[in-house]
Amino acid sequence: MAVTTGLARDEEDATAEAMAQAARARRARGPGRPRFDDVWAWVCVAVSTVVVLAGLVRSAPAVGHALGAPGGAAARTVLVASGLLLWAAQAALCVRLGPVLLGTAEITWLLPLPGDRGRLLRPRLTRAVVVATLAGLLTGTLAAALALLLEGRPRFAVLPVALGAHLALAWIAVAVGTLIEVRPALAGRARALGTGSAVIGCAIVFTGPAVPSVTPLAALCGPGGWAAWATAGAAQGAPLAWSVALGALLLCAAVALRAAFGAAAAIPTAELLQRGRTSRRAAQGATLLDLRALTLVLQSAGRRRGRLRMPRSRWAVIVWRDAVVLLRHPGRLAASLVALSAGAAATHLVARWLSESPHGPVGPLRSTATGLILAVPLYLAAVALAEPAYQDTDRPRRALLLPFPPGVLAVGHLAVPVLLLWAAAAAAWSVAHLPGTPARDLTAYATALLLAGPSLVGSTLVGAYRGAPRYDLLALSLDWYAAVPFVLWRLAPALAAGFVVAPWLWHTVSAAPGASDGSAVLWLAARSAAVLAWSAHRVGRQARDLS
Repeated sequence: MAVTTGLARDEEDATAEAMAQAARARRARGPGRPRFDDVWAWVCVAVSTVVVLAGLVRSAPAVGHALGAPGGAAARTVLVASGLLLWAAQAALCVRLGPVLLGTAEITWLLPLPGDRGRLLRPRLTRAVVVATLAGLLTGTLAAALALLLEGRPRFAVLPVALGAHLALAWIAVAVGTLIEVRPALAGRARALGTGSAVIGCAIVFTGPAVPSVTPLAALCGPGGWAAWATAGAAQGAPLAWSVALGALLLCAAVALRAAFGAAAAIPTAELLQRGRTSRRAAQGATLLDLRALTLVLQSAGRRRGRLRMPRSRWAVIVWRDAVVLLRHPGRLAASLVALSAGAAATHLVARWLSESPHGPVGPLRSTATGLILAVPLYLAAVALAEPAYQDTDRPRRALLLPFPPGVLAVGHLAVPVLLLWAAAAAAWSVAHLPGTPARDLTAYATALLLAGPSLVGSTLVGAYRGAPRYDLLALSLDWYAAVPFVLWRLAPALAAGFVVAPWLWHTVSAAPGASDGSAVLWLAARSAAVLAWSAHRVGRQARDLS
């Protein structure tokens, strides 16, 4: 026993000496203490964020009351759905990027030493918990503002309950990510649970208002539902509901963090190297505003294997390749489902507000802005389904041996996403015939998917085949308008999609019940055909230029 204790003490001393030497080398090479300008900039950012969030929380009840906040079961449904989606996003981020991160030099130099790994890894876990605390404060404040907005009346207990619930939720996500770093075999189960949480969150958006008993059952499906239920209980004056949910969250967070800190020393070196590379590439993509590079980094951390039997027909190969890509990236299908559900819910809420709340005539600027905002989820769903085209532009060698010209192959990527959007339209039409559902809004949304689906996918293909980001469009000037050409280049496909569906969505939410939709449908079909023809010509030319 004495020999074991002595060896452990020697390992701790060796680890402490190595860490002290690394700290001295870092101070000798680094810039020293933070400059006053850096500290002042961070202080200004923090103060501005606090002021903006405080203004949101303070004005949310009045804005909700003025807009005719639904409250009751509808508010609980929205909060639980957003909580489940938030938990799915947090879990996916922690599972893919990993909360415990080390530099390459620390992994290759400090970890192999005969010392205590926990003494090096636990401070990094503590730093991850601090970052999660800041993120929890942000999401908790936004959740409190949303709850007050949906209820339309102030309640002082909402903010502290929401902050406590979302802090616990962020801590649980960090703990789960750490435990998956220790045992990478659990990553598949964690992804499946996150996907299930997202699917349930999308499902209750439609079924919750019609069947109120579904929302409490969905709130039991994970920590995200508990946090949302606590926030909803505080907003609706139910102390028993929020106290039980908040207590369960805090207890689970304490148990999970204790297990994470106890197991942090057992994180494999290979996992630390992989997650360190992934986090650096993600930071680089975010810094360069290259969203595709950021997407590739996240996909590389969770790639699947999927197979389909190869067809005999030559022209079916394009469809087969696209189906295999989407089968190997199920997250893109889940993202499109989430986007379509959010878009349908937003359309219904805006239509309900315009029909029930008194308001004056809406000007062209506000109507255009509303239509474009409602068109964003449709465009994001099309972008998620256009993953096969992005795969071909990321790695052009994938298509070198195919017996198709580049333009034909590029236009062929329309088939599978359009079929999936039409399947979503059929599902929306089926749901519209169920009792208690917003039939008119779902039918109009299905019409948009049916008629504008090809043009939406075509506009996303334009974005997929336009090549690397055009940083040369950023003029060498400090004026704000120097970035306008780059922003227009970045948003051109989205603006084309908005040109197609934004007028139809605005007509859907603003038209009186029973009004004729014949001319609006014809104009939607005409705009869709025009944008589809433009995108097919543009994509074919871009594909030939890239080949």
